[in-house]
Amino acid sequence: MKKQNIAIIGVIAFVLAISVGYALFSQTLTINGTATAKGSFDVQFTQVGQETSVGYTKVASETADLAKISENGTTLTITVNKLDYPGAYVEIPLTIQNKGTIPAKLNEIVQTGLKDETGPIKVSYSGLAASETPINTDETQSMKIKVEWLPGVNTNTAEGGVTFTISLKYEQVTA
Repeated sequence: MKKQNIAIIGVIAFVLAISVGYALFSQTLTINGTATAKGSFDVQFTQVGQETSVGYTKVASETADLAKISENGTTLTITVNKLDYPGAYVEIPLTIQNKGTIPAKLNEIVQTGLKDETGPIKVSYSGLAASETPINTDETQSMKIKVEWLPGVNTNTAEGGVTFTISLKYEQVTA
């Protein structure tokens, strides 16, 4: 019976040792903290260059610019009063600058106000619009906007001109 008691005490001691060991190694560690990020996201139209055109003549009574940057620099209003014939176009160069502290990448060009986007007037973008290149802090990028009376589309509605607004939607560049 002594051997049996010693064996039972040994098994109980072994189970207790394993339980205590498991309890020691299975504690929960909780870490609390706060992270703060500071930065500004500010990409703007900064300059309208000299337009090039074929079949567009600025009327002397026109006082408005072809392209006008909003006061906050986030939208651009384009007014092309009259294209002379099918195939005529105006191309407007623009400069965009990242005045913020966060690198940005063009996500979308939002165009509003063009009544019929299927014709006879077509708006196209080149330069920045065709690029996945991020714009870093204080850097500038260029783009061109082309407003064209589609060749082969004979209609007088293009002679009346167009006015539309664009804005550029950017997203943060992530590593």
